[in-house]
Amino acid sequence: MGIFTTTVRVGNPNGGDLTEIEALVDTGASDSMFPASLLENLHLAPRSQVDYALADGAEVRFGRGQALINIDGRDGICPVIFGPEGHDNCLIGGTTLQILMFAVDPVNEVLTPTNRGRLGFGGKL
Repeated sequence: MGIFTTTVRVGNPNGGDLTEIEALVDTGASDSMFPASLLENLHLAPRSQVDYALADGAEVRFGRGQALINIDGRDGICPVIFGPEGHDNCLIGGTTLQILMFAVDPVNEVLTPTNRGRLGFGGKL
């Protein structure tokens, strides 16, 4: 598990400007999260409501949708949580890291681009 910050650009998958922000890279989180107001300003809306478990065991419910996320020139449409207000509520979770194909180097606190995915057990290939 590792936690550090990186510069992220977030936008609407249908086009428009991207908003640049600093976000925590949190390998213990599944989805990425941004303040709901930031996502709404990008004309995004939640598609569903999802329950999430916090590190302390508490459960919370947030809206979940999709956004275009760009990190270091790599971009993809990723699931995002419509989180509480505050700049400290911007985080990049494991799903986004997998979609954009980044490995985490927690010692040097950087994201490393990779071109290798993981399949798990797929049977005889």
